[in-house]
Amino acid sequence: MKKINVLKICSAIFGLLLISSCTKGDPYDTTVPSYIEVSAFKVENTPDNSVSNFEGCFTSNINTVEITVKNSVENKLIGVFELPCRVPILREGKFDVVLKPSIKLNGISATRNFYPFYNEVVVKDVNFVPDSTVVVDTQTVYYNTTHTRFVWQQYFEQFVTNPFTPDSIVKITKDTVRSDNSSGVIYIRPDQKELAFVTRDSCIVTNNGALFLEMDYWTNVPFEIGLKAKNTSGGVESTYYGISLYPNKGWEKIYIQLGRLWSNTFNYYHTFKVAFRVSNSEGIEGKTYIDNLKLVAYK
Repeated sequence: MKKINVLKICSAIFGLLLISSCTKGDPYDTTVPSYIEVSAFKVENTPDNSVSNFEGCFTSNINTVEITVKNSVENKLIGVFELPCRVPILREGKFDVVLKPSIKLNGISATRNFYPFYNEVVVKDVNFVPDSTVVVDTQTVYYNTTHTRFVWQQYFEQFVTNPFTPDSIVKITKDTVRSDNSSGVIYIRPDQKELAFVTRDSCIVTNNGALFLEMDYWTNVPFEIGLKAKNTSGGVESTYYGISLYPNKGWEKIYIQLGRLWSNTFNYYHTFKVAFRVSNSEGIEGKTYIDNLKLVAYK
């Protein structure tokens, strides 16, 4: 008489139950993936609600996307991917695809996050068919005007009064332009070790949330950005730098996260100035070009 292998029987029963459970609870699941290709994003002026007259307002560096597929049954985060990307989707049938334009915080590859001031893009009724590819062309995104506030902006088209102090440091140039007609430039001589300057006017932000400085820059010397503020009412003003940028080889767009510095160092003190410093330890003819500065916060 043959002995019954209880362990094998239990394993078989458990496997059948698992398969049954998965099939019942996940009707859109498939073992053969379909694919979605996402190429790029571009930022444009918000329709019927113009954000800016300057082309430079809409420079961007959206190099990553967060992808979610959803319908009436489920909402599934697929992941975050560097653009352009081709991503397998283990789903079959019609879904809405949510594309969140994401950025490198402070230009660092390891810190990719959805940029909270851009709107997400929803591609409706995408039909996923196993072993086929859905192509999503370049998508247009806008600043979310419901909750986005440009606290301070500078596009270097003209200075009635220099917006920085000391006002002799930052000048306007047409020699190297990122967008529109001109840009800002800071020259530092070989005998100068550093030059520091701040925004002339104070910025006032009362919503203790995200705080970013968007900027296009090109520098051949180290360049630091931070804040100058008190940390309590009646306190003494101090300057701290939150990020150091190193020499690069051409114009780059960066999203500088100042919220953590504002929170940890200044306790969200609502009045502050944006601080900048270039340094020149190599003793060279230093040039730092800047353009399209926007301090962005929640309304």
